[in-house]
Amino acid sequence: MPYTLMKGLGWFLAALVLGIVIGWLIRSVTARRQVAKARAQQVDAVELERLRGRIANLEPVVAERDQLRAELDAGRGTAPPAPPDPVRAPDVSAAPDVSAASAVLGRPVVQDDLTVIPGISPAVEELCHGIGVRTWFDLSTTEASLLRTMLVDAGPRFSTLDPAVWPEMARLLAGAEWQQFKDLSQAGAESNGR
Repeated sequence: MPYTLMKGLGWFLAALVLGIVIGWLIRSVTARRQVAKARAQQVDAVELERLRGRIANLEPVVAERDQLRAELDAGRGTAPPAPPDPVRAPDVSAAPDVSAASAVLGRPVVQDDLTVIPGISPAVEELCHGIGVRTWFDLSTTEASLLRTMLVDAGPRFSTLDPAVWPEMARLLAGAEWQQFKDLSQAGAESNGR
């Protein structure tokens, strides 16, 4: 009888070891496939296309809103507000003198460094790069609503930031208007209670 029990126990242990080995092999093959699939996906490209689609959907809505505001103002007999100044493209033949910016701002400034703008951290700069905003000029031509959407989509850590003045600040940087940028930055800091 002890021989039969030992033999049964031996078969049970052999089956257990064989099951563990086969399970481990199946798991490792599945994990390798999942890793290869994840590496093949281009999450940034998909996210960029999704955000571009949202912009395309928002542009007609913004145009319709502006038209309705103009009609409402015409109906009230009030003059519509002056349209915002068009964004000027910086002179590409000569990059702004960032050494002058360093002198005015009192700290080193690097060309097209988005973190110069108050509220843009290196993490937020990476988010901007993810939607195709890499230079001061790119940021100056970006709608604040798109920036807000980008921050909200990035999670609660970023959703408290207010990008309303970032395009204006970027326009000043792209146009080498260092003193105006400094004044706007200080005014924003004072209004935030810093």
